[in-house]
Amino acid sequence: MLKSEQVLEPSLFGVLIQANSVYCGIHLTEIKLPDQCIFLGILRNNQVISATDNPSIFSEDYILAIATHPMMVPALKVTLKKIHSVYYSLNSCLLEARSIASQSVNSDDSDAPTNFNSTYY
Repeated sequence: MLKSEQVLEPSLFGVLIQANSVYCGIHLTEIKLPDQCIFLGILRNNQVISATDNPSIFSEDYILAIATHPMMVPALKVTLKKIHSVYYSLNSCLLEARSIASQSVNSDDSDAPTNFNSTYY
């Protein structure tokens, strides 16, 4: 009697690398993939660069990977979509500069001393 084996189809996944991705500037093989997942390469400017070439990853690249078991797709997505918690750029700062002198005093702190260099006994 023949046993029927369940055939699992692999799942192809691609993720767009954003400017705040933790993977910008590193080589493809430096990324630790979940079990049963394999890199195929990078799609850059409509050209596929094979994973065997170990390309550096840049913003606007698509990382192409395959999960050999469908249950690993969510773990693969989470792994490849990691970003820095704050958007940053080497060319500009998105944080607003504020002058300390222009900060208003909270009405609850009206009895707090304003001269912090004073000594109290």
